[in-house]
Amino acid sequence: MPTSSGPIPPNPNLPNGEDLSEKDYLAFKNTKISGNEMESDKILQRTSSLLQNKAFTDVTFIVGPPSASKKYVGHRVLLAMTSPVFEAMFYGDMADKSKVIRISDIAPIGFENLLRYAYTDNLKLETVDDAMLTAFAAKKYILPHLLKDCFAFIERNVTPSTVCQVFEFASVMEAYTLIFQCLNIIDRQTYHVLTADNFPNVQPSTLETIVHRKYLNLYSEYALYQASLQWATEECNRRGLDKSEVENIRACMGDTVVGQLRFLALSPEEFCKGPAKSGLLTRDECYAVFMNMAIPGIVALPKGISAEGTKRLSPPEHFITRRYQSVSFHPPSRPLRFIGIKFTVLTRDIFVTGIGFPLRQDLGSYSVRTHKYDGVLRCSYKIQEDRREREECEVSFALSKEKDVKLKLTKPFFIRKGLEYELELQLSHVVSDDVIIPSLRNRKKEDVVEGVTIAYGTYQRPHMNNVIEILEISDVFFYF
Repeated sequence: MPTSSGPIPPNPNLPNGEDLSEKDYLAFKNTKISGNEMESDKILQRTSSLLQNKAFTDVTFIVGPPSASKKYVGHRVLLAMTSPVFEAMFYGDMADKSKVIRISDIAPIGFENLLRYAYTDNLKLETVDDAMLTAFAAKKYILPHLLKDCFAFIERNVTPSTVCQVFEFASVMEAYTLIFQCLNIIDRQTYHVLTADNFPNVQPSTLETIVHRKYLNLYSEYALYQASLQWATEECNRRGLDKSEVENIRACMGDTVVGQLRFLALSPEEFCKGPAKSGLLTRDECYAVFMNMAIPGIVALPKGISAEGTKRLSPPEHFITRRYQSVSFHPPSRPLRFIGIKFTVLTRDIFVTGIGFPLRQDLGSYSVRTHKYDGVLRCSYKIQEDRREREECEVSFALSKEKDVKLKLTKPFFIRKGLEYELELQLSHVVSDDVIIPSLRNRKKEDVVEGVTIAYGTYQRPHMNNVIEILEISDVFFYF
């Protein structure tokens, strides 16, 4: 990183009035301390003491909005060695020489936890809110290990009462594992989510996401209607509108939300005491809903009223897209090492949660040992012509004589709409003895599952098809 020229102004807190010049800083930063001279735990003890006694501090931070700001002090050199953002701030071409630095876009608790982490390498989080605020600070100052620890804390502690706030946070941070976890909680613990004290304060986009969900674990659609009405009432307060006027309630709820509520899934009693009595729907809309409750399709529903009359149910664990169905099996002609699939999701983003493939133990074989294998599953897509972005995880599985292999991932792969992805399992060693693989016929070019369209490509490994056997993944488990 380019650095500025010239010494940093004298620091009265340094002994003997010494300056810490740019040259001194770089020398200090690049000094390698041997284990015999100073063990890492002793270094942490010394830096931890600096956090407490304020000795030699040379920068002050005013953190938070003006109405709720707090003051913190620190040491430029230590912070610069912790974060590339601090390094650029204090020693880069555009270095800030001010003694006091104001940071208004970070919460005090988040910055305080960041300082503690920088000085002690420890993180003390008490609530999910603290973890989210600390994660914002970690992202701004490019501390990936701190950010990872914050995400891990949130994943362990997210509950139905905090899931909407975490979902909004994860969407901003593009934390896809967290988004997946939040959607699962919303879909499977819906009633507890909707009745949480802070649900009326969620963002409009979060409410829209929930009412658009096809699967929700609800005893009745009435709970979703009631939660939406309470949210709209609070939204009137936030907008300064008169909440006693039902037109304002309807306006705040918006056509997007009203149009997704399944009024026809309510019982007549629920509809009477709810939407009809509240005045949320017009007289003509109420009439059309009542008529269709009695005889479906007898009159046309007004525009913006859902025709869906089925009750929402809890979702399955995952959905399955199937590339092919195995019919017959044969021993591999060459050793098997790679199993993969190439595909593009055409309609929406999804999460891949697992894979399946018909690799089995030969029915005619006899062995007292269990056929176990491990390997690395990679998910990749092309960024540029010669560059691919990829994630990977370690997996293991055992073979059966009667069942296909099914692998469930501990963390999902996020799949963006319109990009061609490749899932590839590379086994740790070749498979050749006592196994059978499917004869691949009638492979699909496209599959549609729950409105999600997946187009398949041909999976192959150039220059290796004549050396090893290439097997295609048959099933991809996904969620959305």
